[in-house]
Amino acid sequence: MRLPVNIFLWTFTATLVPLVLLVWGVTSYSEQRFQKEISREIDENIDSLIGEMSNRMRYEREVVEGIGQSQEIQTMLNALMASSMGIRHPELTSMRINANRFLAGLQRTVPGLGSIRILDAAGNTVIKVTLGRVASPSFDSLGQVNYVEEEFDNERFLQRLAALPSDQISFMTLPLGFGDALPGREPSTLYAVRPLRNVDDRTAGYVVVNTFGEQLDEILSFSPRPRDGKVMIIEHNPGTPARDGMILFDDQREIGFVSPFENGETNGQPDARQIDDGAFWDAAVAQSNGSYLSEDGETRYYYQEYHPYPHSLTSWFVAFRLPADITTAPFRDIRLSLFGFGLLALVMSLLFAGLGARYFSRPIIRLSESLKRFADGDRDRPIPVDSRTTEVHELQASFRYLTEQLASEARRRDRAEKKALQQAKLASIGEMAAGIGHEINNPLNNILTLTRLIERQLPAEQPELREDMSDLRAEAHRASRIVRGVMNFARQLPPEHETVAVAEWLEEVIDRMEPEAMEADVHLALLSATARCEAEFDPGQMEQVVANLVRNAIHASPVGGHILIQAECLEEIIRIEIRDEGGGLPLEVIEQIFDPFFTTKAVDRGTGLGLSISLGIVQYHGGELTLENRRDAGEPEASGVLARVVLPRHKARPRVIRPPEPSQSPKQPTASP
Repeated sequence: MRLPVNIFLWTFTATLVPLVLLVWGVTSYSEQRFQKEISREIDENIDSLIGEMSNRMRYEREVVEGIGQSQEIQTMLNALMASSMGIRHPELTSMRINANRFLAGLQRTVPGLGSIRILDAAGNTVIKVTLGRVASPSFDSLGQVNYVEEEFDNERFLQRLAALPSDQISFMTLPLGFGDALPGREPSTLYAVRPLRNVDDRTAGYVVVNTFGEQLDEILSFSPRPRDGKVMIIEHNPGTPARDGMILFDDQREIGFVSPFENGETNGQPDARQIDDGAFWDAAVAQSNGSYLSEDGETRYYYQEYHPYPHSLTSWFVAFRLPADITTAPFRDIRLSLFGFGLLALVMSLLFAGLGARYFSRPIIRLSESLKRFADGDRDRPIPVDSRTTEVHELQASFRYLTEQLASEARRRDRAEKKALQQAKLASIGEMAAGIGHEINNPLNNILTLTRLIERQLPAEQPELREDMSDLRAEAHRASRIVRGVMNFARQLPPEHETVAVAEWLEEVIDRMEPEAMEADVHLALLSATARCEAEFDPGQMEQVVANLVRNAIHASPVGGHILIQAECLEEIIRIEIRDEGGGLPLEVIEQIFDPFFTTKAVDRGTGLGLSISLGIVQYHGGELTLENRRDAGEPEASGVLARVVLPRHKARPRVIRPPEPSQSPKQPTASP
């Protein structure tokens, strides 16, 4: 039976049952969506409120920091130290005048600052400015200093001050002995306390600032109220039970931040723990973000926890109070009307069943044709992924993914075969090079010895012959260096692993390469190297690798060019990257770059073994060495080559099998001019 007929029959049979479920399902789903939309809308509004309050609180913290760092306060540190010991500093009066003038001007400029106190290390008030008014030092003390407020003697409070972190602002309540601009009242927000440190890194005093909350009230009064909700802000202060659950702001009860509780007492003060006998507060504390339906089912609370005080356990709950039926009322009439729409849907579903069947079957037929073409070998034509039906679309996409993976696997297989061929080539050439190097080395020794003897017997009046002998000796030494490179390539020693501090080691290698770079007028730059990174490898062999790569980059760089070296330490590997600004490498050169004796340099500037030896060293460490043009490595605007070395951080098995060592280690030419 064809697909269109099946779809039509199933649609006709299935429409009777969905008709019964449609009314309940659609309305319930829509109601849930509406509830989520309201929740999202309320959450966004709460986020906006929190953001605005955070900006204000951050600004106030910056003001406190600025006060502590101001010149007027910094010059008082010695006087504050003396004050804490009961000694009057000779310049205390002038310092007070300057500080009072500065703080009073600041309060007139920055609205919202309630009172600013400067305490000495013993907690006594040396300066106090409230709402632009300066308090006079009218209180005598047991020492030589008069204080703005009565001399303080509260050992517990002094211990709390001494325990404050010295490099940050802390928030706390002050004892009731500290008076404010509003007589007999305390502010709703906590006091900001910033320790003052002198040049000996000792606490000389404290900056204490409080706000009465006018700015927060202004922010909250002008903020929108979605769905006519009522805003409520509650303090969560587990360390101070008297303030825990205290309502700081409430639209419904007309409570604001400027309506603080009297004398630290919460008697009569609205408390969130009174809502549903504490059920709401328990739910909010247990889950910091969420919603709560009152026990009578008439009110829903949406709330989020906000931490206004950094480094403090004290937080605020920002809550919106809404009538609970705001989400259900719009759906009462909808449920009735959906019954009629459900009947209409039955008729329409039968009408469009045939059209839908054809719509679903067409992409499946096209996919079937594509499968046949692929099986017949036509693999260049892309598989169409154009169906709007999710399941069919995923089926088309899965088949396209299959074809792409097959092609990718073929490319990976080709790369693996090339790498295996390269390793086999290196092994065979290395074995051959060992024997050839041994055979060539002895004649070179003889040539160097004979040139030295001939030079000794040449008469002084024949400078041309002496020059020819000097050239002959130089060529013999060059051949000797080539043989030495061949022997090094043929008999690379296993690495002697040791734990190496990567950053320090790499800096030393770059420092040793600096003279070569300066001679070529090329700049070396170590961009970054992960600090405190250690890895296990042979530092001598890996220095040979890095030095060879940097030297190649120097040779390839133009005058005044830059070579960038970067090291990155990951969990299991270290990665060293070297970038130059040369002309890059053609594709055919990249394919042969690791072949022994292959070089793009002049005859007298390289043997073509440096990269082959470097590759062998890296592979013997269990790592990888790659070279590619920077344009092909994700830097389309850059020129030059990117050399990348990847090593395991811990000793690993070699990635290649070494050729056997030659039976005899040939003696290297030692003749000297």
